[in-house]
Amino acid sequence: MLCPKCQAPNEDREAKFCFKCGCSLTRSKKKRGWRLPVMVLAFCVLWTGMIFGYFQWQDRLEPTGTETDAAADTTAPAEETEVEQAAEPVVKGEKAAESSEDPPSPPPPEEADQPAKEEKSHKDIIQDVQSRVYTILTNDVQGSGFLYREGGLVVTNAHVVAGYSDVEVRNSEDEALNGRVVGISNEFDIALIQVDELKGASPLPLELQPSELGTEVIALGSPLGLTNTASMGSVTGLDRSFETEFQYEKMYQVDTQMSPGSSGGPLVDATTGKVIGINAATLNADDSIGFSIPLYTMEPLLTTWARAPMTAGEVMDVFAYSEDDAVDSMDSYTEEEKTAEGDYSSLFDEMTLESFIYDFRSLYESALLYEDFSYVEGMLHPDSPVYGEYSDYIHEISGQGMEFIFTSNEVTDVSIQEDYAVVTTYEVFDFKNAAGEWSVYERVKDYTVVMDEYDSYKITDIYIYE
Repeated sequence: MLCPKCQAPNEDREAKFCFKCGCSLTRSKKKRGWRLPVMVLAFCVLWTGMIFGYFQWQDRLEPTGTETDAAADTTAPAEETEVEQAAEPVVKGEKAAESSEDPPSPPPPEEADQPAKEEKSHKDIIQDVQSRVYTILTNDVQGSGFLYREGGLVVTNAHVVAGYSDVEVRNSEDEALNGRVVGISNEFDIALIQVDELKGASPLPLELQPSELGTEVIALGSPLGLTNTASMGSVTGLDRSFETEFQYEKMYQVDTQMSPGSSGGPLVDATTGKVIGINAATLNADDSIGFSIPLYTMEPLLTTWARAPMTAGEVMDVFAYSEDDAVDSMDSYTEEEKTAEGDYSSLFDEMTLESFIYDFRSLYESALLYEDFSYVEGMLHPDSPVYGEYSDYIHEISGQGMEFIFTSNEVTDVSIQEDYAVVTTYEVFDFKNAAGEWSVYERVKDYTVVMDEYDSYKITDIYIYE
């Protein structure tokens, strides 16, 4: 054994000190004995620190979607990952930049679960609204109304129910319901009717903000006793004000056709299906120009009546004459007409017959455009041949791409007989057939009109002169 200090050889292996310099021969062994455990402990501490640091780094990456996606990419095959890393080393900043180019994360659940808003078709709107539009009947006036609020509250015009506290309300199934006037004004042409049988029905949606010029609209009601009648058009004027028996302010002017009986029906936005107005009046010179009371202007008054209904006495005092007087007046009028004419020809009126045929022609255009027989179904007598003929024809042309453009429609004659009337028209229209070929047609037609059991006009025959 060599002395670690003087390098002198010591033959006695059991000697504890160098025979030459006296240096300890056992100190180095002790030193080597404790050095190894220290090194192992240091290695463990270092390894533990590296593992802790790695998990801390992973935790910092998890909150961001792009970095999480980048970490997930490490599941690629090891050979491919090693090749990519060898070809182009990537530092942390570059990695984040590349991850940001990944496709965006999906939208939050509340957005992803929401269905896309689909705009309702005119057909869907009409079918939805018609079930909540009613015919309002008194002894001397027929009008329309619509379900305005929960609890069976129906809105109509004041002139439709003036002088009555109890009225008849007929639904789309022609069922008679009892109505009680709970609000009416002699200043504005507006009234509110309570119908107990409708308390569980959902009202129509309302638009309580002003509508814009050009808004596409649908006017619904019971013109000339024709229930479930709809007429398309648009708002052609705003803020029209005039005074007759009532004060009309900020009126909507529309080009939808309105005939007697339409009063009180709803004017509906053709895009949203919300009621924007109450149909109130037409110009005598041109029944294609109508007026509708903006709903937002009458909402405060209607709300007042809904919260505090008027009594029957208060309703009758507004126009200061009794229902008995109205009944007597109606009966005497009818008897006088029967005596003067000697028959029932007074049931037909030339002006209303003309309006009826113009309305039919307008709705027939809509029926052809939307390929839907329901537009004219209510104007044809259900037991007549023409009912089936028109139903079959509209069904037959559906889906073939045919087009009808009506350029002229004029009533040339009205002939009133004892129990029917004949209205003659001259019509011109352009027609595109299924092959895409256009033609021009001129036709003279006779419309035979009768009065049904509800005193409503119905067409029984349409004769076309060749």
